Amino acid sequence: MMLPSTLSPRAARAVTALPAAAALALCVTAARPAQARSTEVPSFSNGGFESPVVPANAFTTFITGDRLGAWKVVSGNVDLVGSGFWQAAEGNQSVDLDGDVSGTIEQSVPTRPGGCYTLTFSLAGNPEGGPAVKEGFLRVTQHGVNRPAGQRSFAFDTTGKTRMDMGYVPQRFRFRALGPAVTLAFGSSTAGAFGPVIDAVSVTPAHPMDCRLGHN
Repeated sequence: MMLPSTLSPRAARAVTALPAAAALALCVTAARPAQARSTEVPSFSNGGFESPVVPANAFTTFITGDRLGAWKVVSGNVDLVGSGFWQAAEGNQSVDLDGDVSGTIEQSVPTRPGGCYTLTFSLAGNPEGGPAVKEGFLRVTQHGVNRPAGQRSFAFDTTGKTRMDMGYVPQRFRFRALGPAVTLAFGSSTAGAFGPVIDAVSVTPAHPMDCRLGHN
């Protein structure tokens, strides 16, 4: 349901980041700027959440089963937010992983078995309601391989952030593809309507040595 920007503070979600050491657990770490777009995995799309288009000064809630371009909402619901409503990390739109409840989105990406990949994204949070620290997770599920999904937690402190100063922090996670595809998922583990915010998701091939050395 699309609501105007003048509605309740739920629609406005900005964020503040924790220190780099605490912002993301395990293999997800503060990142350098994303690699050149020309190196992106060709079948990965809508990393900036520019599709579908929502009014610049509003947001639209997408429920389980809905699609945001190549992304699918697989649990709960999420808000697709225009940059006139709050600041995007890139382009004109970003995603709050909590709509009325915590949600999860995912996208399947073809990979080369044995290939090393870098996933980057920009992290913020909705500052219009508690808790101050928004928590979520990144999950990589390997296709055609009998292995448990790899999951990493992240958190963002919205203290002092505003809708026009979201304080996005770039994050990075490297993984090795074990099969012909992976499913990338982002989800909120924050109850309520004010969740973590993500934007500028990118998947790029990485040097094989990066995975062998366990670099994040």
